[in-house]
Amino acid sequence: MNLHLSISRRYDQIRAMTYIRLLLGMFAAMVMGAGLSACSNTADPVQLDTASEGKPSLWKVTGTRPEQTGTAYMFGTIHILPKDVNWRTPLLETAISQSDELIIEVLGLEDTVGTAKIFTKLAISPDQPEIETRVKPSLRADLNSVIDKSKIPTFALNRMESWAAALSLASAQSSNLGLDANEGVEKKLVAQFGKLKKPIVGLETVEQQLGYFDTLPEMQQRAMLTSVVEEAADAKTSFEDLFNAWISGDGDAIVEISNTGILEDPETREKLLVARNRDWDEQLDRKLQKPGTYFVAVGTAHLVGPDAVQVMLEKRGYKIEKIQ
Repeated sequence: MNLHLSISRRYDQIRAMTYIRLLLGMFAAMVMGAGLSACSNTADPVQLDTASEGKPSLWKVTGTRPEQTGTAYMFGTIHILPKDVNWRTPLLETAISQSDELIIEVLGLEDTVGTAKIFTKLAISPDQPEIETRVKPSLRADLNSVIDKSKIPTFALNRMESWAAALSLASAQSSNLGLDANEGVEKKLVAQFGKLKKPIVGLETVEQQLGYFDTLPEMQQRAMLTSVVEEAADAKTSFEDLFNAWISGDGDAIVEISNTGILEDPETREKLLVARNRDWDEQLDRKLQKPGTYFVAVGTAHLVGPDAVQVMLEKRGYKIEKIQ
């Protein structure tokens, strides 16, 4: 099947939807980067009220115990960005030049054919209910409007699991805002480290990343779909809030964003955020018990709040310094 696929009401609801975009960013980048995103039907370029440059947060991690011989720079990212954003700083470039290896969330997105196959394998299941029956009746007109704007055929969405339909519609919204997977921070860093001939590794595989959504209970998947539909009209505002918090290094704002929306549900939060952070903490601890300097670039949601990866590393005895 050839899928042409394309990620807040009032203030609190804006923040809730913003976090969904923060969490879905990498997955939307997968869909867009795999060439599956729908063509934008926006007549004119969207003018985003976003800063053109800034200083996103950067931490330095060093050991305090004899076995903790490595050093890491940890950089919070957004996976899809507007064009012509200057997020690089002299301090960031110094950290990159000092690093021996790049560690990102997922490796393999450059294989667009393989990524598309994995998405399709997980997203399409037989005997799915029609997409409109997966939201409450009062939202069905809004859902149809979102689908029309996405240019994704309804018959294609009918075959998708609910998480995949939510992701596809949200990705179409990102595309319609002029956001581009090719402008993502990780993609730029991968190109830079590749040019420097330095190793690049991933904390997860494409299939693992998509699998976190694929294994969510249907109730949580439908909650995601509902949120994408309910907040579609405010996609621009929610992205602006998220982007401006990120590029200014405003961790408190991102924490506030992350405490609302789908992650208010403890089961969803554990599955999509906390468990993954624990896994990354373990992987990084093993890395940091070897000499070397590592540049770790992961979604900014994973580096804020009490469940942040660097907080977990600190509990293992590492010294954490926010240097930008």
